[in-house]
Amino acid sequence: MLPLKHGAITRILILLTLMAICCNSLALAADNNQRVVCYYTNWSVYRPGTAKFTPQNINPYLCTHLIYSFGGFTKENTLKPYDKYQDIEQGGFAKFTGLKTYNKNLKTLLAIGGWNEGSSRFSPLVADAERRSQFVRNAIKFLRQNHFDGLDLDWEYPAFRDGSKPKDRENYAQLVQELREEFERESSKTGRPRLLLTMAVPAGTEYVEKGYDVPKLNKYLDWFNLLTYDYHSAYEPAVNHHSPLFSLEEASEYNFDSELNIDYSIKFYLNAGADREKLVLGIPTYGRSYTLYNPDATDIGAPADGPGEQGDATREKGYLAYYEICSNLKEQSDWTVVQPNPKAMGPYAYNGNQWVGYDDEAIARRKAKYVAENKLGGIMFWSIDNDDFRGTCHGKPYPIIEAAKEALLASTDVGVNDIVPASRPRKPSRSRSRPGSTSRNRVNTDNNNEIKASFKTSQGRKVARPSRIQHTSTATTTTTDDSLYIGGRTTTPQPPTTPDPGADFKCADEGFFPHPRDCKKYFWCLDSPSLGLVAHQFTCPSGLVFNKLADSCDYARNVICEKQTPSTMTTTTSTTTTTTQVPTAISSTTNRVRITAAISRNTYFNRGTTTTTTSTTTATPNFLDGEEEEEEEEEEE
Repeated sequence: MLPLKHGAITRILILLTLMAICCNSLALAADNNQRVVCYYTNWSVYRPGTAKFTPQNINPYLCTHLIYSFGGFTKENTLKPYDKYQDIEQGGFAKFTGLKTYNKNLKTLLAIGGWNEGSSRFSPLVADAERRSQFVRNAIKFLRQNHFDGLDLDWEYPAFRDGSKPKDRENYAQLVQELREEFERESSKTGRPRLLLTMAVPAGTEYVEKGYDVPKLNKYLDWFNLLTYDYHSAYEPAVNHHSPLFSLEEASEYNFDSELNIDYSIKFYLNAGADREKLVLGIPTYGRSYTLYNPDATDIGAPADGPGEQGDATREKGYLAYYEICSNLKEQSDWTVVQPNPKAMGPYAYNGNQWVGYDDEAIARRKAKYVAENKLGGIMFWSIDNDDFRGTCHGKPYPIIEAAKEALLASTDVGVNDIVPASRPRKPSRSRSRPGSTSRNRVNTDNNNEIKASFKTSQGRKVARPSRIQHTSTATTTTTDDSLYIGGRTTTPQPPTTPDPGADFKCADEGFFPHPRDCKKYFWCLDSPSLGLVAHQFTCPSGLVFNKLADSCDYARNVICEKQTPSTMTTTTSTTTTTTQVPTAISSTTNRVRITAAISRNTYFNRGTTTTTTSTTTATPNFLDGEEEEEEEEEEE
């Protein structure tokens, strides 16, 4: 062997040092994933007016992981949509997973279970080895077919409620082990990224001790979604805040309320054997409301006379979305807001005999900082559709989620957000069901292994709106290939900018907006952390135009369109003395319309008909029939 020169030795030492630093940073990355997990409830699409929330309302750069709540499973041990009409026929699954076309790092999971599912199906399933085996195989098939990145288990709760058995604890952990092992086996055989496996777990210690084998679950789960809210329900005899960070009273032998707080729950899980980086802390974007027994007694612990009045949108007693709460405070001067302990809990507000406790931006930041200080695995929100997603109260959308996310990333020296890939559509079926409760139906999700935050925008790339028909829009941006892996934590890539070559469109707000000169085109304005509001341009499928009232592509007869489009341009022929219009149909095209993320339900129900696009001599406006989403919900199929 020839002796190495001094310069070569130096270079080798530098290389080895760099490799050591790199490996160390990757190890730290694996230990410090900071997740921003958001649950989406598929029944929020049935809420009235501006409260209606669909996957198209989701900013794909807001969360690192999105969880679709809920799916279910059958007696034949297969996963199934909870609401076939919304999930399949209306393309709920496809639109949801299609958000990944914008943020390649986004992960989408399907949650199964929830409060309404109970134990009657879960307990027999986990107790039977053959049924577990069938369920595992079928789950992989269903998740892959619908382009989900993982499964969130939300059994509420093993060894509790009707249908439970004492052995649920052991059997549930066994199901998790078999799911994880089969997920890994499928990944190694196919070369696809392993499916994620997460679980929604209760904050109450009695539930945990009786139904959850924490050490074994910790071994096989990617992380736990802690339901650190509903420490108090609206049906208790005294008013209380449902999600305190710390105890509001001194701990003592007989003061059991001192255990009902997030800090106590986190310490309990750590002592039970959970890794801190696998604990994702839940933050509510809703409040719990009460009817006061005496309107003059409003302090924490005051007597309650049942749950509070239902909100106009959520329509459930004792439960108010944050946008309902903040709208009441903004529009009604009679409400009084009290914050007796800002370090320990969110505020509460009262008006007459109505009382509501909720989390605001300040306590959301404190909870996120708590996560960072304790090196936990991230933050989770129940749910994305309960936050002020239209920004009506504070002039910005998602104030609770954004406040917590910014505080988390600031505390961990990381940049902002992240999101996921596209999905293949399923053929629509025709059955329909309606959801139940709007509150305790949860699911959890998370990200797989390490996540790369890619700040890459390819020049001239086509951008597809999450839908069954690909709508094209040209992205003319410079390419910056900075595939960054920052401390093992997820950051959000910037959305591709898609300027319209014919118009300088400026986004005034987030949402969908018509093209100023072409009725077939529209813009989706999304907020990017460093670029601000960015306009993404899309073109409706042939024969359709953009309907701002429905925020979707629709038949021209349903839309008032005063702009001329290529199909409605006037054609003229000149002679030496006069100009005459040519009243002939230049083209006649027959198109079968398929349901897409950008097609309204009205269009879907007319999908069996054909549309004829004809050039005419003048552009004649079409008129909306006046009835919008709510009337369409009740249409006969």
